[in-house]
Amino acid sequence: MTYSLVGAPAVGFDLSRLSGGPRVAAVLRTALAADASTVATLAGRHPGPVRAAWWDACSARPAEPLGSVLPDVAPNLGDAGASGVLLHRLESGLLGDLDALDRLVRHDLLEWSWIHAGPVSAQDPLAAEAADVLVDAAAAAFAGEEVDGGTRRAMTLPFLGARVPLHDESVPVGVEDVDVRLDRLAHADEDVRAAWRSVVDARRRSTARWAPAMHQATWALAVSDRLRPAFDAQMAAVAAFARAGFTAHDAAYGVWNALSGVVQAAMVGDLLPAEDADVLLAPWRAVHGD
Repeated sequence: MTYSLVGAPAVGFDLSRLSGGPRVAAVLRTALAADASTVATLAGRHPGPVRAAWWDACSARPAEPLGSVLPDVAPNLGDAGASGVLLHRLESGLLGDLDALDRLVRHDLLEWSWIHAGPVSAQDPLAAEAADVLVDAAAAAFAGEEVDGGTRRAMTLPFLGARVPLHDESVPVGVEDVDVRLDRLAHADEDVRAAWRSVVDARRRSTARWAPAMHQATWALAVSDRLRPAFDAQMAAVAAFARAGFTAHDAAYGVWNALSGVVQAAMVGDLLPAEDADVLLAPWRAVHGD
């Protein structure tokens, strides 16, 4: 699967199931906010040819994509063993990979840095080097324990050494409705977590309405030119999800999708039809009462 601005909820689904997901999200938010000055600073920390060895290490033991196991397992859900395999993959299998992460940073988050001449496009050389630094830092957290700690630290050092403003969980999205909800979620206790799980489970049979509502919200974001801030909001939600104490298991069983829908609706509340907003905001209202 290709990661993209439009598919921010899917990127968040992967990151919400990775231990390093919030760190990846922080790098992606930083890339999204980067300007020419940030690009120049990051490019100045480019590590050079050693990157090839880092990427060889990251690619040595790639995780099995989530989509590659679903066709084989889904027809056999009645079998307990097959069901267990599927459920495990829902927790650990990924929709995207390192190549998808690389493309996201270069082509979507740094889209403004590309030079176009007719059918030919090329990224500004400084931006291309800055993208290397950003991608390496994101990939180190994305790969997690699949790569040894020394390599991960080396991949992250150029980004940290650049000392550019980091857009982590301390940086608000800038949309009050989103920021208030994410801050409230981040301070969840076990009772709140249990309530989210219960609500998601109770609504599992009515999820057919969720996908069309998400499509409508995403369309509204696109036509109102809010895909970039909406991507930022989804990445901020990854951090809030982790701070709230939710797990990869919770994400796989629907809590991430429910939260992602809430964030998407909050980003486009002035344009979203009421019936679609009601579908996406229903889990939040059931748990938090507003």
